[in-house]
Amino acid sequence: MALLEIKNLEKSYREAGGILRGVSLNVEKGEVVVILGPSGCGKSTLLRCINGLESIQGGEIYLDGELISNRKKDMHIIRQKVGMVFQSYDLFPHMTVLRNVMLGPIKAQKRSRDEVVKQAESLLDRVGLLEKKDAYPRQLSGGQKQRVAIVRALCMNPDLLLFDEVTAALDPEMVREVLDVMVDLAKEGRTMLIVTHQMEFAKAVADRIVFIDDGIIVEENTPSEFFTSPKTDRAKKFLEAFKF
Repeated sequence: MALLEIKNLEKSYREAGGILRGVSLNVEKGEVVVILGPSGCGKSTLLRCINGLESIQGGEIYLDGELISNRKKDMHIIRQKVGMVFQSYDLFPHMTVLRNVMLGPIKAQKRSRDEVVKQAESLLDRVGLLEKKDAYPRQLSGGQKQRVAIVRALCMNPDLLLFDEVTAALDPEMVREVLDVMVDLAKEGRTMLIVTHQMEFAKAVADRIVFIDDGIIVEENTPSEFFTSPKTDRAKKFLEAFKF
């Protein structure tokens, strides 16, 4: 059984019409799936539907065999299993780095403070930010904020990690420090669904590429096949913009 199962997902907005049109996708445990596609094709909306940030108009989403779509009363429980890292970091400015990381595990999961401190400090050390644990977000670079956001998601011990264009707001020199953390997560067998425009990163980290255009999955393939021999004209045109 796939860890994540999406069946015929439909998402629309009254003013914009259909954003996702019958999307079906499975993600196996330990698999890294990278979603590519032009801006506005529905990539980020797909992640937001999985994490319950957007309601859906049709279809079903299952996590480890359990229906999680449109269960508004249970979303606080589901989001403990599905961690999401956003482009905009979303750190609390009035809290230190350590308090930002610890808030969810203590408040939502009711875990002991000592246990959470130990895990949070271990994860911050792993991404090279332990010395920043008492700093505030305003004292961090963009790359450091994004690494804190990743640690915050990891500290909830999620089954699935969603990354939504996490390097899009970063200066070029800060992108690598964030991508290196994500590569390490992939190597340790984390299940991840990643939306990105970083093609070289996608080639290096993905087990599978899913290409979306106009709200539908146009093509799925291994990275080597997708980037060297795309099956569809639409994927070929997309890749031409990146001069592969």
